[in-house]
Amino acid sequence: MSEESQYSAGYYLKGLTNRVNGVVPKALHKHFDSWMEDVELILAPKDYGTGRDIGQLSYKAVLSFERFPFKKCAPEIVLASVMAWLMDVDEHRHKFNLPDPTADIEPESEDCVEMVIEVEFREPFMVVEDPNGPIEWDGKKWKVAPYEIWIAEHGDIISGNNPPSPIGSDA
Repeated sequence: MSEESQYSAGYYLKGLTNRVNGVVPKALHKHFDSWMEDVELILAPKDYGTGRDIGQLSYKAVLSFERFPFKKCAPEIVLASVMAWLMDVDEHRHKFNLPDPTADIEPESEDCVEMVIEVEFREPFMVVEDPNGPIEWDGKKWKVAPYEIWIAEHGDIISGNNPPSPIGSDA
């Protein structure tokens, strides 16, 4: 996961909220709200060298529009934007077999609907060591922040007395 995808706007809920706000007129922002439900903290520490996952956060994101003027702004643009964002950003959906999002659209008046979209998420809780960090864990101080994941691009396989065999994209 890139730093941009998770932390420039916060967690997945914040990123998806920003995407939805970006595709509807500003006048509709006052009728839009988003929040977390059914939050579960999963203890699943993993060390990535430059940072750690302290665990995972599992929750249902609820995105709700009241008085959505469907004749002036097409709800399908919001729905398609949610799906596109999930496919572009949420790399954990398939790994955790998360269900597809759901949407409920109910009439409020001749011109407006109430639209509620629910999306289940499971995302890592990333921390980095920081001597001034607010989190005490494993005898150290940490802060919630992204970290860089290093991926080996080449290496050598050494077997017995044989010379090293290079592997990688430039080998």
